Amino acid sequence: MIKFLGNQKSGQSTTHHNRPKQAFDCQKELFLLRTMSVLLMIIASACFATMAALIKALGPSLPIPEIIFFRSILPLPFFLAVLLIKKQRIFVVAWKTLILRSLFGFLAMSGFYFALIHLPLAESVFLGRTQPLILALLAPWVVNEKPTGAVWIAIGTGLLGVICIIQPSFGWMPAAWASIGAASASAMAHLLVRRLNRTDAPVTIVTNFFLVSAILSGVWTAAVFTPPVASQWALLIGIALFSTFGQFLMTIAYRKDHAPVVAAASYASIIFSIFYGYAFWHELPPASAGIGGTLIITGSCILIRSRI
Repeated sequence: MIKFLGNQKSGQSTTHHNRPKQAFDCQKELFLLRTMSVLLMIIASACFATMAALIKALGPSLPIPEIIFFRSILPLPFFLAVLLIKKQRIFVVAWKTLILRSLFGFLAMSGFYFALIHLPLAESVFLGRTQPLILALLAPWVVNEKPTGAVWIAIGTGLLGVICIIQPSFGWMPAAWASIGAASASAMAHLLVRRLNRTDAPVTIVTNFFLVSAILSGVWTAAVFTPPVASQWALLIGIALFSTFGQFLMTIAYRKDHAPVVAAASYASIIFSIFYGYAFWHELPPASAGIGGTLIITGSCILIRSRI
């Protein structure tokens, strides 16, 4: 009996001593998981920034709808193969919502590509980063999410940043309008994806989006199609590869950790864009753009913090 009680006490003591170790192991695993998700998002951001630089490198040498066409059709075999391997649906259930999502996504790509070609790379990316703020502004009407006081502060801070970058007193450039319009269309597309996620798998949604975008851009570019030369083919393939790889890594990052933490890491794309702009086009953002970009990032960080 005494031996049994002794063993029981020993077992309790061992369990008690193991608890701190288990807690440490759990924290270590959480830290490693979070670090991995942040690293994946930084790499994904580098991919998206590289894609943007390649689009700018193409410049006006190819029509924008033609760039969108190849951007949409080249990754399609990859996503179709994933669907077939996983034995998932090829076509979405909520096709009406998918068409709306595709239209807004198509408008977003068109505006973003136009802005990349006609604006300095960093300023174009700064304005594109207003998307989360516009998304928060539209959420009450699209998905019935009521904004808090922190959200309104974030939106106001981001708006001041936009004003600093565009400098209305010097005139509103069409490319700047295109960038803001692209961010607005992208915000609507993301809100519609939330609806689609209730009925369809993410890979199915992306595949259908690329399919609809390829059809829309194909019809648009048919009359002005310009056969790409070898150097243009290399850039087009690079755009498709980096965008697809970035999307893939971003999806994994969001699966591994909380969305706000990963979203904060995505702002690394601005650093990469400034580097590419300076390295290849000798672009250095003016002080007003730096202040505006800082305000947009601050507003977005306030928004991210309010969601934690």
